[in-house]
Amino acid sequence: MKVVSVFVFAVALVASWYVVYAQMPVAETVHMGIQNDLKNIITEYVQKNLPEVKNLRFERMWTTTLKDNKVKASFMYSFEEPGTDGEPAVIEINGTAILNKVEETPEMATWNLDELRILDNKVNFTEPIQITAETATGDEPVPAPEEEKSTH
Repeated sequence: MKVVSVFVFAVALVASWYVVYAQMPVAETVHMGIQNDLKNIITEYVQKNLPEVKNLRFERMWTTTLKDNKVKASFMYSFEEPGTDGEPAVIEINGTAILNKVEETPEMATWNLDELRILDNKVNFTEPIQITAETATGDEPVPAPEEEKSTH
């Protein structure tokens, strides 16, 4: 039984070594290049279409390999947009992008941005917005408005 245990341990050790030192299908430099290009594309788009925004920041940006020729980029960025009353609001946007490899040479890999999804928007106000509502006077609860009854 000890021989079987040692054999299983040796096989697991060799297999894990191959997994750790196996060549990655997409190199780390390619991931960094995709992240930088995607940041530049988003920055140019925001500056062109929303010229009044300030403090564009990328909170998170990462890429994961889906296949040898497919990468998923996930991102979250924020910017300040002036409100109607002059107080800025911070807008946060989450999204993903799917990129497919078109061609690869020893010097460069070319990827197509095939899909871009905006998943979530969030607005944080720098100054709270006050909302007022009428309050009822006395101890009586305010009755709900009656619905019109339709007759057929």
